[in-house]
Amino acid sequence: MKIWKLKKGHDSRLRARHPWIFSNELFDSPKSIKPGEAVELQDYNGHFLARGYGNPHSLIAFRAMTFDSKVNNPTSVEFVISALWKAWVYRDRCGFKKSFRLCFSEVDSLPGIIIDRYVILKNNIEYQVFSYQLLTAGMDTVFRTNLQWQIILRELVKISCDQQISAIDWEHTLVLEKNDVNIRKLEGLQVEKPQVLKTIDDEDLTQVEIVIQNVLQADNLITFQVNLIDGQKTGFFLDQTFNMRLLLEQFSSQRARFKNKKVRILDLCCYMGQWSSQIVNNLKLWGIEAEVHLVDVSELALQKASLNLQNYRDEKYQLEVFTYKKDVLEFASLFEDEKKTFDIVISDPPAFVKNKKDIHQGLHAYFKLNSQAFSVCASGALVVSCTCSGGVPLEDFKESLRKAVLRSGKEARCVTFGSQGWDHPTQMSFPEGYYLKMVMHQMS
Repeated sequence: MKIWKLKKGHDSRLRARHPWIFSNELFDSPKSIKPGEAVELQDYNGHFLARGYGNPHSLIAFRAMTFDSKVNNPTSVEFVISALWKAWVYRDRCGFKKSFRLCFSEVDSLPGIIIDRYVILKNNIEYQVFSYQLLTAGMDTVFRTNLQWQIILRELVKISCDQQISAIDWEHTLVLEKNDVNIRKLEGLQVEKPQVLKTIDDEDLTQVEIVIQNVLQADNLITFQVNLIDGQKTGFFLDQTFNMRLLLEQFSSQRARFKNKKVRILDLCCYMGQWSSQIVNNLKLWGIEAEVHLVDVSELALQKASLNLQNYRDEKYQLEVFTYKKDVLEFASLFEDEKKTFDIVISDPPAFVKNKKDIHQGLHAYFKLNSQAFSVCASGALVVSCTCSGGVPLEDFKESLRKAVLRSGKEARCVTFGSQGWDHPTQMSFPEGYYLKMVMHQMS
């Protein structure tokens, strides 16, 4: 294994368990290795610090996978399987039994890979899809050399069945590789089209029904019609479960107000309707009728979201769903004539801030979107405002919301804060993993 040393005085961050080392911090030249090759990192005096992998083509030249000197080869198949199994056990103990984020890169000792596990239903039989993205040269090498993805995932599935965490075996497992993200270019990797590496009966992953747990009642399952091939990220977003639960718990305490009244829901940037579906699923259980208004710039998203909400309409529950193909920064004009107001407003846009130079413009976009959101609220309404921009500090986001409330001309109280779900954990030593912020207000 190649050994690199750090420049004198550049080891404090790594000793604090931050997993990244930049090329200008290295005493040695990173050009001595192949991209993704295993590396041991030592301090200036030759003392062990970490093992992981390096990349001479990346600004982040070294990514740590272990700080344990007893782990000799963290890029081995055996280490990766062990790390993934530990990640699955953690999610299982947090209550995730169906679809969830299985591996969250650095937090799970596997920097450079995201794996989501989707449970799908076909003819009342459960299958699972492992949909993953290889974001760095290290993970690209580990998973794609000699088709090691197959060895890793097959063994992981076997262990999960043997340990009775899952009952879905390899014969009922599909694998999707989605290396269609531009961040791969920073590692000297190609952006590729999604590839189905393992299928069953030529299953069409552009139209599958995935199973999600109800965020309040885990045994009550919710199904979504989704397109895993063309959908964003690994095909679907799973990171809002904690925030959905916070909203529903807050609404539950005041649901008596809606005993004989429909709840009007406005879902901005609705994507495939997961916020609205979770809300309506629980409203139906509580015997409360709803009217849902979906806004998104994507016609595909609106079609899927509307289809997913139809699951709750029957003879006893007459759910109304309206869709609007519209830029959410200009959505308020949709309701000006009717002066329609809403009891629950969800503002969950894509990241307006991609990098530091976008911060000012992005914060203004959050201000503009949320000022409209507050302006269409009924008395006592709950407003959920989210940002998935990792580069936006919570305090700056809160300041944009303060201005938005003032611009709306209404009054609101901040009732709680949220973050990404427990299957997307963070580490205090790696703040870059904390990206999703949620602020909930209740209108006066």
